[in-house]
Amino acid sequence: MTEEELLALVREAGPHLARAGPETEEHMTRLEELHDELHDLVERLLADDPDTAAESCAALWSFWWMRAHMSEGRELLERAAASGVGDRAEVLRGLGTIAFRQGDLDAAARAFEERYELVRASGSSDELASACGDLARVALRLGDFAEVRRWAERGYEAAEEAEDPATLRIPLHMRAAVARMEGKYDEARDLYLRSIELNEQLGNAVNVAGENHNLVYVELHSGNREEAGRCFAVASEWIFANDNEYMRPYVFLDAGVLALHDGEDERACRLVACADRIFRATDSIPDPDDYVELERAVAVLRERLAERFDAVWEEGRALSEDDARGLARSSG
Repeated sequence: MTEEELLALVREAGPHLARAGPETEEHMTRLEELHDELHDLVERLLADDPDTAAESCAALWSFWWMRAHMSEGRELLERAAASGVGDRAEVLRGLGTIAFRQGDLDAAARAFEERYELVRASGSSDELASACGDLARVALRLGDFAEVRRWAERGYEAAEEAEDPATLRIPLHMRAAVARMEGKYDEARDLYLRSIELNEQLGNAVNVAGENHNLVYVELHSGNREEAGRCFAVASEWIFANDNEYMRPYVFLDAGVLALHDGEDERACRLVACADRIFRATDSIPDPDDYVELERAVAVLRERLAERFDAVWEEGRALSEDDARGLARSSG
């Protein structure tokens, strides 16, 4: 494709990546097919046309994140941010998000704080709500639940003034996440269900799957194993059907935790090991609430399996994709 055609493709995809909807995965797949060409395009633009490079990075960051190209995307976003031109707030949002997913909390906080100051000064209510949600994520990673609630509520207030109902999505999710981490499962369940309803109205299927993933733990810790299995089935069916690379390790972690709950320790160990391998291979770490579940599962498995742990763990790390999916489906 010519450079003009590639730019047209990026500009067409941008709105579908910025706000996930029914056509988002189709655009993600198309961009994946042209991954190498897009990388070369952004490299050329960074050298010759920084404004258009920043525009392209602002559009593509969620593709780099969701399709496991985070190291590549971060390097390009850092260069776009350093240029100081273009849609700086959106470039910083992408840079902060990828740094956060990689576990680099200092870099994420710097990017998110700079973006917040930009949108507070001249941004829309939609942008302000999103920026507050990102700072709530940083606070959640730090375990500062009061700060999470403060940023989430500030974001929620901004979202209520916004024109786009999708703006409520992030602060609503963050309110649910902090309730989950505080062990307030009734509150968390209500908020996750409201988030699912909103995302269904928006046609945002990936977030519907993501919130069902979160409900697995809410229901499991509430003693509702059957409902936890139903939520897992909903989430895993969509993730596998759409071959969603970002969400894939969460399926194996969920399945492993459910197997551990059911007393199937070796199957649980293999699945958790598979999830851990994928997180490491894609240069990402689980969200804070899920990281707690991963650490807890590993600790329990070490205790239960004792001297067998290392061998079973290595078997899980060596699982093929098909074998891992087969093991996971048994957890529904």
